[in-house]
Amino acid sequence: MTFEKHLARLEKIAAELEGDVELARALTLFEEGIEHLRAASEELAQAEARVGKLVERADGTFNVVEPREPT
Repeated sequence: MTFEKHLARLEKIAAELEGDVELARALTLFEEGIEHLRAASEELAQAEARVGKLVERADGTFNVVEPREPT
């Protein structure tokens, strides 16, 4: 599943949870949401790492750098 599909499903889950939902259904949706959130976060981290490896210099050439740890 793509990052965009994970986000779309998370939006649908959130919308459903905002309504009147039975507890069992809410827990099922919450569990599914956590799975989509983790998958989307992993895809985002991988994309950030790939982007972080390339830094354009002022002269138009590229320099490969390691991504920094978040602070």
